[in-house]
Amino acid sequence: MTTELPPIPGGWTVEDVAVGGRTLHVARPADPDAFLDDPATIAENQSSDYMPYWPYLWPAAYTMARLVARADWPADRSVLEIGSGIGLVGMAALVRGDRVTFSDNRTEAVELSLRNALQNGFTRCRGMLLDWFDPPPETCDVILGSEVIYERKYHRPILDLVAAMLRPDGCCWIGDAGRHQAHEFTADALRRGYRVSLFDADGRSTADHEPGAFRLIELRRTA
Repeated sequence: MTTELPPIPGGWTVEDVAVGGRTLHVARPADPDAFLDDPATIAENQSSDYMPYWPYLWPAAYTMARLVARADWPADRSVLEIGSGIGLVGMAALVRGDRVTFSDNRTEAVELSLRNALQNGFTRCRGMLLDWFDPPPETCDVILGSEVIYERKYHRPILDLVAAMLRPDGCCWIGDAGRHQAHEFTADALRRGYRVSLFDADGRSTADHEPGAFRLIELRRTA
């Protein structure tokens, strides 16, 4: 994988993000909306309904990264970030000493996540091109996903992936910015038999979702 940034619509910027006592230098598209007018994006949208979500550093990622950096699971866990995009949440796990697989269904997102990790001095990471509808035959201790439950049609494949890839004593953390679909995802997870816990932006336990307010959704197996 090359560490050079390829030409993209709108160009690149580097944002400094404080996470777990570190300042991470995060390369990201300077103008994600520029992708919407890109002829290649328009053509792909017309053929497959593709939308370029990966160029955005979504609001929930900042909060989730801070919570991951101070998570209480033991260090040196195997962590899978799904829908990694730019890779901020996965890098927070690297900050705390975990081994991270950045995964996305877009090659450019996987490569950017890895580049960001390597440019910040992390080496205990790898990339994976991952289709949520077809998870590979491997398992991990922790699954992380930020802003991945925005459409109901993805709830079932995400929960199927968790069932296939999360070890029995592991946990899955899903970060959400307070979208209405979060209620539905929680209900879907409960119906699947998971123990579900909710936390606010400060990591405090909370009883329910609130529109527009960050929630961390934790899934654990009940048996």
